[in-house]
Amino acid sequence: MPLKGKSLFRASTTLVAVGFLLFGYDQGVMSGIITNENWLELMGQPSPAVIGAVVALYEIGCMFGALSVGAVSDWIGRKNTIRIGSIILIIGAVLQTAQVDLAMAIVSRIITGVGNGMITATVPVYQSEIAPPTSRGASVCYECTLLVVGMSIAYWLEFGLYWAGGVVAWRFPLAFQIVFALTLLAGTTVLPETPRWLVSKDRDEEAKMVLARLWTNEDTTHPRCVDEYEEIKQGINMERRLGISSYQELFSKGKYNNRYRVCLGMLSQAIQQLSGINATTYYLTTVFENAGFTRPMAMMFGGVDTLVYAIGSLVPIFFVEKVGRRPIMLWGLVAQAVTLMALAGSQAASDGYKAGTWHLAGGQGGAAAFTMLYNFVFGASWLSMAWLYPAELFSTAMRAKGNSLSTASNWLFNFVVAEITPVLFSSIGFYTYILFGFLNIAFIPVVYYWFPETKGKTLEEVRGEKGEM
Repeated sequence: MPLKGKSLFRASTTLVAVGFLLFGYDQGVMSGIITNENWLELMGQPSPAVIGAVVALYEIGCMFGALSVGAVSDWIGRKNTIRIGSIILIIGAVLQTAQVDLAMAIVSRIITGVGNGMITATVPVYQSEIAPPTSRGASVCYECTLLVVGMSIAYWLEFGLYWAGGVVAWRFPLAFQIVFALTLLAGTTVLPETPRWLVSKDRDEEAKMVLARLWTNEDTTHPRCVDEYEEIKQGINMERRLGISSYQELFSKGKYNNRYRVCLGMLSQAIQQLSGINATTYYLTTVFENAGFTRPMAMMFGGVDTLVYAIGSLVPIFFVEKVGRRPIMLWGLVAQAVTLMALAGSQAASDGYKAGTWHLAGGQGGAAAFTMLYNFVFGASWLSMAWLYPAELFSTAMRAKGNSLSTASNWLFNFVVAEITPVLFSSIGFYTYILFGFLNIAFIPVVYYWFPETKGKTLEEVRGEKGEM
């Protein structure tokens, strides 16, 4: 018997949540591996720049995977794209687990990234095309909480395996991501394709049945199903009349000012990455070691930090549909700047105390506290907003392509931050946090003047905003 009603909606939300959980696990798993002595010895004791490359080239794979989704998802559907991404990720994870040298580590990371890029660019689109406008924001925020849960699993798993030592301490965490990918793959077998994609392919009866399963007891004549189908159909027919489907149209102004929309989507993801989150996420163990903790303590604090991060990510679930997207973005930038500056000051005090140039102790604890506070604030703001906002901006014809470009922007700037962070830490130390703090301040007027509110609007209403938006 097919799923329907609340059961179907919960299952679709769970599918997307597993995709984000896998994303979070992949984000966190390398933090413990790049400080593992066994792995470092096998890789030939690489320099900070090389370690940055191993971590960051994964983002390049993710970027190319995300870019491929624009064409692939419109061609074969959202659900099949998630399947292909899961299979590619599994292949990459197997190769990562079996890596024997630096070249294999890099290649396997890139392959895994391609699969993850396809998944992360598609699951928000799937969710946005299934969920009603009154709960769409809360659903995406919930899924981002699962992203942090995945990250937390990675940190605590590596902390436990640290005591086991040897190759199992880093090979098993790399292999464990296959479990999540298989779960995601299995989930696609019981869920429907999105009604908007089905209508775009003239599979109207299937679309009506999906809507009926979502909102009624499979009654395709129910007024809610009829009204939503007609709204989707009218929107897609208008897009066809206007010829809105190509990448060229995506970068033109046109009736819906798609160029502005794609710039907003890409900019929101770029802001998320340049806010400094991956300076702590990818190198969280290193951050706490720099603060003066032993490696076991640094790994433990990394695990505690992910729990604080997860608590922060729960906040927008309850507020995003009440206060909107813009206020959360703006207060997040302010609070992130403040906590990063405080983190820099605490790190400077810790360094000075160890060097004998500062007479007060406590900088070490302050650095740990403000790292956790920063991650709480980021979890409560930009973690979910950067994924929710782009998925709401585009029409059905442009959604997969637009979201693929915004997600590719995420991975491109993710790559930049992951690549430069080890070098920044080794060359300018705590000033790294000050740099990211000033970037947060610089983004405040950008969001205030350029980003419109999308709260409470259907996807068709957002698409139908005036050209100047």
